[in-house]
Amino acid sequence: MLHAGGALAALRALPYGGIDDATRQFELPLAVRAAVTPAIAALRWSSIAYGMVFAAPAAFRGQWAPVLALAVCLFLTTWRTILPLRLASTSWNDRALSLLDVAVFGMAVGYSGGLDSPFIFCLMTAVVVVAFGWGGVPGGAALTVAAASTVTGITLGDTVLARQAQDQRDLALIAAFILAVAGATYLRKRLLDDEARRAVLDEQVRTLTDANDLLNLLTVTARTLPSSLTQREVVESARDQLVDTFDARVIALVVLSDTDGEWTPNLAAGCQLASRYSTDELPEPLRTALRNERPVTREDLTRGERGLVDGMGSGMYVRLGARGTTVGVLGLEHPGIGRYTARDATMLSGVADILGLTLDNARWFGRLRRLGADDERTRIARDLHDRLGQWLTYIGIEIERIAAHPDDIEPELERLRSDVTSAIDDLRETLRQLRTNATEERPLAALAPAVVDRFTERTRIPAQCSVDDPDGQLPVAVENEVLRILQEALNNVERHAEARRVEVRWTVAGGNYRLTVRDDGKGFDTSRGARESAYGLVGMKERADAIGARLEILSTPGGGTTVTVVAGDDRNKETAP
Repeated sequence: MLHAGGALAALRALPYGGIDDATRQFELPLAVRAAVTPAIAALRWSSIAYGMVFAAPAAFRGQWAPVLALAVCLFLTTWRTILPLRLASTSWNDRALSLLDVAVFGMAVGYSGGLDSPFIFCLMTAVVVVAFGWGGVPGGAALTVAAASTVTGITLGDTVLARQAQDQRDLALIAAFILAVAGATYLRKRLLDDEARRAVLDEQVRTLTDANDLLNLLTVTARTLPSSLTQREVVESARDQLVDTFDARVIALVVLSDTDGEWTPNLAAGCQLASRYSTDELPEPLRTALRNERPVTREDLTRGERGLVDGMGSGMYVRLGARGTTVGVLGLEHPGIGRYTARDATMLSGVADILGLTLDNARWFGRLRRLGADDERTRIARDLHDRLGQWLTYIGIEIERIAAHPDDIEPELERLRSDVTSAIDDLRETLRQLRTNATEERPLAALAPAVVDRFTERTRIPAQCSVDDPDGQLPVAVENEVLRILQEALNNVERHAEARRVEVRWTVAGGNYRLTVRDDGKGFDTSRGARESAYGLVGMKERADAIGARLEILSTPGGGTTVTVVAGDDRNKETAP
């Protein structure tokens, strides 16, 4: 199952952010600059075209001032088309160049007639560019430079164009300059605000994408790792996941022993580890990871920080925990410097929670199997005693009886030979059951019908086995425990039920499964319990508990018995007839 706390912590660690105030104030995003640069060039050339049209009559009359102003404005416009200003640049050189453009255009305008100049809009465009590129304060400075340079141009020239001062028109032009600066400043602010909101949305979309990737990875990992109940299977599956997800070239996994407190390597891919470590002897990156809740990232292992293997460029190291305790510690390394990012660390944190829980589950399952081994030996000894011991006792008594009456020995010996054969068959069946195991190649879906068929051949009790999904398969360790429960249930039918018919059904659906063994025998009163030593109920229940399943026994006197082992969804629960 996916460890919810670790997954939520991993998701919360994903970076959320946006555009800071300094960026909003001083920088134009690349997308904005790319959009406005062609518009500025078009505005510049439109101003030049306007000037050329209205300066032509004066040029034809032999007035050279508008021609000279045209040459200056045309040269500067061409130059700025080829090498545009770096709008919003924090360099003082770029700001000075923009004001220099204003000054040159202003002198050309002043020299060619001042406010009457046909190139007045070239100057206005230069002022608007400054206001849009750097904001209202630089735009005001550009207005001041424009005014000063225009007056300077008028004093240097002879005012070639005939000018009739019109105060209202002049005030209107001045107001137009001011409004242009204000409009450019306002447009800049709106574009920056819109771009900032878009950048924040993009960042959130990227963060959600990262979160989705993380959840997908955790889902795949959660489906893969917990299906294993032995540490070997867990480690092999974890190695494949870590290589695929993080491109790890070095993987070191050491597990803490709960008996002596030492660390034992379970996986050493691309590195060499000692057979055992004390905590103080662990490699330094692994010791550091043990002291941190979050993964430890080393971006550059070539600068004094030692990794697990010489020659690696970067690494990540994380503590593996489960149920409030430390299970192990994991280290990953890659030759590339800076290979692992904060996003990788976040994903590793989620994977570590699942891996730690799965390793702990496998360790507990191993303990249950070790504890169950003693019970298994006891059960085998009891079976041998119940079957073979009773047969040997009976045979010994019969031999003594026959020896005491030697007159009619041949028929008695023949009957005794038949009894010995039955005893041998019983012993063979016990050993066959012990040797029968589910494997990857022969799962319980294929094994159960054969077990039921042998039961029918041995006991002459008709038995039928149905398998809902022949391709359905569980981990081998789980199927072997279910197989032992099936064998024990059939042995109980043979010894105690006096049944005329037996039905066995095996169902697997994903991780859910159900085994049902139903007989029509004499049954018993479940409210009074049963002789556990005879029925083996304790052993069956312990096996079911070890694999996280539930054992149900439904029986009534004269109504038969139904033994069910079920794990997962109960919606299709069967009941006794």
